[in-house]
Amino acid sequence: MNTTTGYKTAYEERIRTLVNHVWDQEVRGPEVDAWVNNFNGQMLDKDSEQLYALLSLSRYMYFSKRLVREMLKSLYRDHFEAPLLQRIRRNLGGTKDSKLIRRIYEQELSATRFIGIGNPAESGAHLLYYFRQVNRLPKKLFIDIAGAFIQTIECSGEVRNSKKTGEIRYLPKDGSVTRYVFFDDLVGSGNQASQYLTDHLKRIRQVNKQLDISFVSLFATTNGLAKLNGKALFDGRAMCLFELDQTYKAYDVSSRYFANSPPWFDMDELCKMTKGYGDQLQPTLPLGYEDGQLLLGFTHNTPDNAPPIFWDEGRNTPWAPIFVRYDKNYGSNP
Repeated sequence: MNTTTGYKTAYEERIRTLVNHVWDQEVRGPEVDAWVNNFNGQMLDKDSEQLYALLSLSRYMYFSKRLVREMLKSLYRDHFEAPLLQRIRRNLGGTKDSKLIRRIYEQELSATRFIGIGNPAESGAHLLYYFRQVNRLPKKLFIDIAGAFIQTIECSGEVRNSKKTGEIRYLPKDGSVTRYVFFDDLVGSGNQASQYLTDHLKRIRQVNKQLDISFVSLFATTNGLAKLNGKALFDGRAMCLFELDQTYKAYDVSSRYFANSPPWFDMDELCKMTKGYGDQLQPTLPLGYEDGQLLLGFTHNTPDNAPPIFWDEGRNTPWAPIFVRYDKNYGSNP
């Protein structure tokens, strides 16, 4: 057995373990084989390409339905329930009356609404369904922006219902709600969330500056999280379960994915292969949206921050993806 074959066998065994015990068989052996066979020697020799592909796949962070649900439990516990319980206890002078604390907590929870980023068909809103289930939360706590606020317009110093002219502001439909928690699965560059939320948050705050407005996500890059924590967005109230620093950029010199690689590994060759095929598949984002380079995906979708060699379905050139990506289709004019 030559060295290349030995490494290939070892990575195939590791991937089988991931498929069976981590990815919960949501990806199957034939799909792995079809994906590896995409690499046919256009960038390097075929054996080297397939070896790099197997190595990359063995380092990929894929979160199955079971793992996503566990993370949603942790997100609620660590970034909503526990901090709110601590604040209530502190406001009560450090009381140990657990029944009193829990009663006030339920009142605070009732005055909270969770809002998914984007429209109801996008991944943030989709995950809120599971977030509600696993944390056994009432359905009434979940809403979208249109359901939470009434659009109004300020004319001659007073607010009137209108849709034609003037400055649009948002009034809460339910005056008893004092807390809004925006939610998404992943913050990459932060650009999309910023574009979607900046005007909404401005219009909400113009009417009521006392509202408690925050943001939570499962994952966020350091740069994306910093963007959301800017004054125009969440002003330090954006949090995530896992923060992805520069070491999570797969092809960076500080990449943690390939920190302990075999002697034959060459980052320049891996990057040449990934970018070469990526240019064919998605010329505008060969290493992922905004050069994301994230080896990261979920059972419900694969973010475009990951290199397209993992998720592209071959619209520009024949390609078998290993992880499905459901593109956002915003429609177009004929």
